[in-house]
Amino acid sequence: MPLLQCGNWILEGKSSSAVATYIRIKELDLIFDLGRCPMKFIGTNHVFISHFHLDHYFGLPIYISQRWLAGMPPGNIYVPSSGFKQLQHILNQLSELDAGKSWNYHITPVETGEEIPFRRNLIAHILPGNHSVPAVSYLICEVRNKLKEEYINLSGKEIVELKKSGIQITNEIQLPLVAYLGDTRGISSDTHPLLHKCKLLICECTFLTPEHRERAKKTKHFHLEMLPTFLEQFESEYIVLNHFSRRYTPDLIREVVYNQLPTSEHSRVSLFI
Repeated sequence: MPLLQCGNWILEGKSSSAVATYIRIKELDLIFDLGRCPMKFIGTNHVFISHFHLDHYFGLPIYISQRWLAGMPPGNIYVPSSGFKQLQHILNQLSELDAGKSWNYHITPVETGEEIPFRRNLIAHILPGNHSVPAVSYLICEVRNKLKEEYINLSGKEIVELKKSGIQITNEIQLPLVAYLGDTRGISSDTHPLLHKCKLLICECTFLTPEHRERAKKTKHFHLEMLPTFLEQFESEYIVLNHFSRRYTPDLIREVVYNQLPTSEHSRVSLFI
């Protein structure tokens, strides 16, 4: 299973076009897409599904049933609202076939523009997808309380007194951590005011070579030739490319990607292969 270190986070899982995509960031207790479900992922509590192609969500029955069998509380699964009812039907049919009763699970349908708090200090912004089927992207932000400027120079004792008196001395701020685009033809950095500042950007790059330009357009996938312009929009410290077509070997992927990229971008672009 590929492992990729991005600062304090480790990405683990797999991403191969039309085979399976599942990426876990254990430090954030989340999984992006779940085309398959390794047993080590069962204990991760938050799953964000980008769209309903089988290679991106069909690990859900294993994830749900194994937690149910182990007596664990259901994980929090977030899916595009457009396929929510169909997914429920599939899971209910599978659970009846598997166990003769319904699994205990919790799925939340999401739509573009929503904000979903999913941990004490984390929030998921639902961004629009741009794919051949209804899809969403996710921006994960950390929520912090920052002392208002007018109180910065006060002593600790003075701040305590203000708090006791009921004065609001902090503002809530959000720090953009990770953006996961799923399968996409691309996304504008102004889709969300914090998107271009995300520390880690996970972007598919299914097609690499000139002969596949038209196929990328037809299937609404990202093509490598779009990447240099795309990178100019983002300040991300780490940019991870995934979901490469099986047409390309790992060696060819490395060669083509890094030959096309400006040398100045090599240090922040990594490949999840």
